[in-house]
Amino acid sequence: MKKLLLLLTILLISFSTSAQETMADDMKKWSDEWKYAFSKEGVKEWKPELTLRYYAGFVTSGPMLTGGVRVDEKRSFSLFIGHGDTYIDAAPADIYSHRVGLNFRRYWHLGKRKIFAFYSDLYAGAGWIYKVDGKYHTNTQTGQVWEVVDENVGDAMFVAGWQPGIRVRCYKDLHIFLGPTISTDCIGLHLGIGL
Repeated sequence: MKKLLLLLTILLISFSTSAQETMADDMKKWSDEWKYAFSKEGVKEWKPELTLRYYAGFVTSGPMLTGGVRVDEKRSFSLFIGHGDTYIDAAPADIYSHRVGLNFRRYWHLGKRKIFAFYSDLYAGAGWIYKVDGKYHTNTQTGQVWEVVDENVGDAMFVAGWQPGIRVRCYKDLHIFLGPTISTDCIGLHLGIGL
């Protein structure tokens, strides 16, 4: 039993050491990729990237436009602008907002031709409410009026989200993409087209 325990300990230590070396190699490769992407030669390879998507889910939906630069085949940085329509069922009411912020996208290509890819978008920014419909509710029997929505026109909000999914390249750089949306105000799906 002691020999078996000793053998298992030696095996675990050797696997741990080899895993650390692999992790160190991966970190060096990752670091070198970032350095090259922002070097003089790497900057010359940057390409513009533009996407238009529509997200819809529980409570909130709206379009989102991103425009930026693909720094290499795996990563892109962009600015986003969007519109949100949040529906409050209890009122019923609609809260309309505009949003702006930064977006980072990471691709994991499948195959040599790079037709299919998994991607992950992370975005963060700010928004502001420009219209509220149905802020007050009137009881038709008693005539009593009460406020059912706390948000007001001009209120600011923090906007952040994660949109992973799958991208399919259709023609040259034209692609469509689809996946879930998990954000500060929406859990649902998104569908889009990009260049």
